Amino acid sequence: MAASIPSPRLIAVLVTSALVPACWAQGPTTVNETRLPEVSVRGEAERADGPVQGYRATRSSSFTRTDTPLNEVPASVTVVPAEVVKDAAMQSLSDVFRHVPGATWHQGEGNRDQVVLRGQSTSADFFVDGVRDDAQVFRDLYNLERVEVLKGPGGMAFGRGGAGGVVNRVVKRPVFDHVGEANVTLGSRNQLRGTIDLGNKLEAGAAWRLNAMIESSDSFRQGVDLMALDGEQPDCRRCSAGDGDGHSNCRQRQ
Repeated sequence: MAASIPSPRLIAVLVTSALVPACWAQGPTTVNETRLPEVSVRGEAERADGPVQGYRATRSSSFTRTDTPLNEVPASVTVVPAEVVKDAAMQSLSDVFRHVPGATWHQGEGNRDQVVLRGQSTSADFFVDGVRDDAQVFRDLYNLERVEVLKGPGGMAFGRGGAGGVVNRVVKRPVFDHVGEANVTLGSRNQLRGTIDLGNKLEAGAAWRLNAMIESSDSFRQGVDLMALDGEQPDCRRCSAGDGDGHSNCRQRQ
């Protein structure tokens, strides 16, 4: 009588059944767990009315009047943040406009800010946080988070004005963190300038901030000097009496 030979499939099943109990017999493997210390990360996203991290702004509210990503704004907007102003030692809007394509600074008859935007000269299309500021003065940068330049007609958002564009200054606001900075500048023609930026939070829902600037300087022109004092109080300026024909030679800043 011929002996039966087990099939290869049956042999594989028998070998597997013999190995499985051996594996179970080893018991569970002990794992040494190491608990890492907890790390808390806190950050604040950029806001259209807040500071810019670095040189590149990503949000603006000048054209839409709402906090909008720049890549969704249907207009040409250039933002010069405070970091650029600080690193380039800018002190006036004329310095800012060197970094704005399509804009050229105008001398403004030596007594006011004036700019040429896309070929249109204007001294009235200046704004502060979206509010018109068309005074005939030189504007300082000590209390600004950013300068935003809208190029092209902006009558839909800003009302009457030139067709070249508008300049909107966004001032510094309180932040829920400590802020403390002071700067002193010495320059030619007896220039002396000092600025401070202080702030902190009072409680969970309140904070304060103080910006102030004082500057005095002579000029390369006779009969012209500069005295500026800006802060929480109204501006206080003093300059020479004039050139004898009733016109004051005062270089003002605001």
